[in-house]
Amino acid sequence: MSLRATVLVNSAARRVGPRFDGTKIIRYLADRDCVASLVMPESGEQATQEARASAERHDDILFVVGGDGSVRDTALGLAGSGTSLAAVPAGTVNVWATETRIPRAPLAAIDAHLAGQSVHIDLGRAGDRCFLLMAGVGWDAEITGRVSRPLKRAIGDLAYIAQAAWMAPRLRTRDARWHTSEGSFEEPLAWMVFGNSRLYGGKVHLTPRAIIDDGLLDVLAACPRTPSDAFRLAGKLTQERLQDPRLIRFRDSEIRVETPGFGVQLDGDYAGQTPMTFSVDHRALLVSLPPGPLPPIFGAPHVNRRGT
Repeated sequence: MSLRATVLVNSAARRVGPRFDGTKIIRYLADRDCVASLVMPESGEQATQEARASAERHDDILFVVGGDGSVRDTALGLAGSGTSLAAVPAGTVNVWATETRIPRAPLAAIDAHLAGQSVHIDLGRAGDRCFLLMAGVGWDAEITGRVSRPLKRAIGDLAYIAQAAWMAPRLRTRDARWHTSEGSFEEPLAWMVFGNSRLYGGKVHLTPRAIIDDGLLDVLAACPRTPSDAFRLAGKLTQERLQDPRLIRFRDSEIRVETPGFGVQLDGDYAGQTPMTFSVDHRALLVSLPPGPLPPIFGAPHVNRRGT
């Protein structure tokens, strides 16, 4: 029985150039008994709408040619449906593809999905928006919000490092108040990360024990006491077993940051300011993965092999 699919291409993605021909993917899928249509949305909102339409057509798979932002935008439209999100990495960093071992070459990624498996995962929520990998509050959001698209196209993920180096002398902590199921916190906050998965920025594990289908967010709050203290603390962020009162770690299904004015980023894209509530939509999203053993970010999910 033929698979039904939509191929969604983000024409602004770093690895999608003006010569990219999406119809070649449609023909490639047709040769593999997969009937697909091509859509090329012009914004994140349109990507969400096209994903929702794909779900309403009861497509088996939505192939998303783009980066982590495109994956997030389409996840919002597919949430709660039986259509599987199949990422074809073409963005700046492609953290989701790295976490889930999806091949980088487009046709190899498509072959992996066709031979692969579908798994339900958690979807992070931030107000009326969503995130697949992680959300950040504070310094990383401020840095993310200043990185230009031309710089990202020119030097990739190094754009974030360059921007951080330029802004570092002007970054300051602010008193922040947030609520969890265990109570309230009030600390001088530099940076807070809500991890649905483990890999931050494609480089480091700030939430190394996060499980993407457990109904919880793994949270790390960096709370230095002085500006110079912040940079000494930065080198300790990946040392999970380090006992330091300036590093607050916990897990919860809902966290509300009440203090106004902190920047927020979702999967590497600036998304507004606090106050904002961060929560989990447990196993709300069906995703396509390559065949074989699942990566460590998965707990004990229910797996559907392709075609079963």
